[in-house]
Amino acid sequence: MVNFVCICFQLVYLLLVLAFFSHITWAVKGNSHCKQTRMGEIRPHSVTITEFGAVGDGVTLNTKAFQNAIFYLNSFADKGGAKLFVPAGRWLTGSFDLISHLTLWLDKDAVILGSMTSDDWPVVDPLPSYGRGRELPGGRHRSLIYGRNLTDVIITGDNGTIDGQGSVWWNWFRSKTLNYTRPHLVELMNSTGVVISNLTFLNSPFWTIHPVYCRTFKSKSTLFSRFTAMS
Repeated sequence: MVNFVCICFQLVYLLLVLAFFSHITWAVKGNSHCKQTRMGEIRPHSVTITEFGAVGDGVTLNTKAFQNAIFYLNSFADKGGAKLFVPAGRWLTGSFDLISHLTLWLDKDAVILGSMTSDDWPVVDPLPSYGRGRELPGGRHRSLIYGRNLTDVIITGDNGTIDGQGSVWWNWFRSKTLNYTRPHLVELMNSTGVVISNLTFLNSPFWTIHPVYCRTFKSKSTLFSRFTAMS
């Protein structure tokens, strides 16, 4: 009888422990230690991309709208951070930078489309670990969504989509007409506290999500289609 009571007590204790930890999301560091991240981060400030002149018709180039919105939101980085809301629509853009303490939120049926013009993806220096472009000597095209030296960045939404429209880049690659290494869909460098969740990533020009020299990087409930693996 005593053994039965002890076993019941241990089971109850185990269930309580599991219930407690089920509410915590953990991100894995490169050294296999764990650190809690805040998947449900609530930002005190929020704007919609249309407030900066963006048009979700799949034709209008919205690079300036994304750049201006994020420049504006940077003023709230030390005030709890901010959220950039992308509503339903097809939002064509070239490369743009993220900032710290930012949530990029894509609503249901929101699609961020990568421009099919190479000039909309600026050329940047190669990664120090490579010393040259991955595919060609010299620089490389910057990713569609890019950031470096950031902390507390969330890219998420209600199952929105980021589509790189990368077929044109693969055609240029196969025909050997590129002057620089192809861009990734998302690249974050030297950053920490990054969460990517609840999105679909399509048609990357090169690798889909490329975290470089990052810590506490977590991807959850994301769908990848037609992409090449990270390295």
